[in-house]
Amino acid sequence: MAALNMSVKHGQTVEAARANFDRGISRAEAQFGAYIKTIEWSDDRTAATLKGPGFEVNLKVDADSVHATGHVPFFFKLFEGQVRKFVEETLTRG
Repeated sequence: MAALNMSVKHGQTVEAARANFDRGISRAEAQFGAYIKTIEWSDDRTAATLKGPGFEVNLKVDADSVHATGHVPFFFKLFEGQVRKFVEETLTRG
Protein backbone atom coordinates (compact mmCIF):
# COMPACT_ATOMS: atom_id res chain seq x y z
CA MET A 1 0.00 0.00 0.00
CA ALA A 2 1.08 3.53 -0.74
CA ALA A 3 -0.01 6.66 1.07
CA LEU A 4 -1.95 9.26 -0.90
CA ASN A 5 -1.73 12.85 0.29
CA MET A 6 -2.45 15.65 -2.13
CA SER A 7 -4.22 18.98 -2.24
CA VAL A 8 -5.37 20.95 -5.26
CA LYS A 9 -6.26 24.64 -4.97
CA HIS A 10 -9.65 25.23 -6.57
CA GLY A 11 -9.63 29.04 -6.94
CA GLN A 12 -13.42 29.22 -6.73
CA THR A 13 -16.08 30.45 -4.39
CA VAL A 14 -16.98 27.97 -1.68
CA GLU A 15 -20.38 27.39 -3.28
CA ALA A 16 -18.92 26.68 -6.73
CA ALA A 17 -16.22 24.44 -5.29
CA ARG A 18 -18.77 22.44 -3.29
CA ALA A 19 -21.01 22.00 -6.35
CA ASN A 20 -18.06 20.90 -8.48
CA PHE A 21 -16.85 18.59 -5.70
CA ASP A 22 -20.25 16.88 -5.66
CA ARG A 23 -20.24 16.56 -9.45
CA GLY A 24 -16.67 15.28 -9.35
CA ILE A 25 -17.56 12.47 -6.96
CA SER A 26 -20.50 11.54 -9.20
CA ARG A 27 -18.22 11.63 -12.24
CA ALA A 28 -15.64 9.41 -10.51
CA GLU A 29 -18.37 6.97 -9.54
CA ALA A 30 -19.67 6.84 -13.12
CA GLN A 31 -16.20 6.47 -14.62
CA PHE A 32 -14.67 4.11 -12.04
CA GLY A 33 -17.75 2.44 -10.58
CA ALA A 34 -16.29 -1.01 -11.16
CA TYR A 35 -13.61 -0.18 -8.57
CA ILE A 36 -15.51 2.07 -6.13
CA LYS A 37 -17.64 -0.15 -3.91
CA THR A 38 -18.90 2.43 -1.41
CA ILE A 39 -19.05 6.20 -1.03
CA GLU A 40 -19.73 7.62 2.41
CA TRP A 41 -20.68 11.31 2.45
CA SER A 42 -20.40 13.72 5.37
CA ASP A 43 -23.70 15.28 6.46
CA ASP A 44 -22.80 18.61 4.81
CA ARG A 45 -21.42 16.90 1.66
CA THR A 46 -18.03 18.61 1.95
CA ALA A 47 -16.26 15.28 2.45
CA ALA A 48 -16.56 11.79 1.04
CA THR A 49 -14.77 8.51 1.62
CA LEU A 50 -14.40 6.24 -1.39
CA LYS A 51 -13.67 2.58 -0.71
CA GLY A 52 -12.91 -0.33 -2.93
CA PRO A 53 -10.72 -3.40 -3.14
CA GLY A 54 -7.37 -2.40 -1.71
CA PHE A 55 -8.01 1.32 -1.31
CA GLU A 56 -9.66 3.94 0.84
CA VAL A 57 -9.51 7.60 -0.13
CA ASN A 58 -10.83 10.49 1.94
CA LEU A 59 -11.75 13.58 -0.07
CA LYS A 60 -12.61 16.97 1.38
CA VAL A 61 -13.31 20.40 -0.07
CA ASP A 62 -12.69 23.56 1.94
CA ALA A 63 -12.55 27.29 1.17
CA ASP A 64 -9.20 26.97 -0.65
CA SER A 65 -8.55 23.41 -1.81
CA VAL A 66 -9.68 19.87 -2.40
CA HIS A 67 -7.73 17.40 -0.29
CA ALA A 68 -7.24 13.68 -0.92
CA THR A 69 -5.69 11.37 1.66
CA GLY A 70 -5.73 7.64 2.09
CA HIS A 71 -4.12 4.39 1.11
CA VAL A 72 -3.99 3.08 -2.43
CA PRO A 73 -2.22 0.20 -4.16
CA PHE A 74 1.36 1.07 -5.03
CA PHE A 75 0.75 0.99 -8.80
CA PHE A 76 -1.86 3.73 -8.32
CA LYS A 77 0.92 6.11 -7.26
CA LEU A 78 2.28 5.81 -10.79
CA PHE A 79 -0.87 7.58 -11.99
CA GLU A 80 -0.88 10.36 -9.39
CA GLY A 81 -0.30 13.02 -12.06
CA GLN A 82 -3.32 11.81 -14.00
CA VAL A 83 -5.42 11.80 -10.82
CA ARG A 84 -4.38 15.40 -10.10
CA LYS A 85 -5.34 16.36 -13.68
CA PHE A 86 -8.73 14.62 -13.26
CA VAL A 87 -9.38 16.58 -10.05
CA GLU A 88 -8.33 19.88 -11.62
CA GLU A 89 -10.47 19.33 -14.73
CA THR A 90 -13.47 18.35 -12.64
CA LEU A 91 -13.17 21.47 -10.50
CA THR A 92 -13.01 23.83 -13.45
CA ARG A 93 -16.15 22.45 -15.10
CA GLY A 94 -19.22 24.30 -14.04
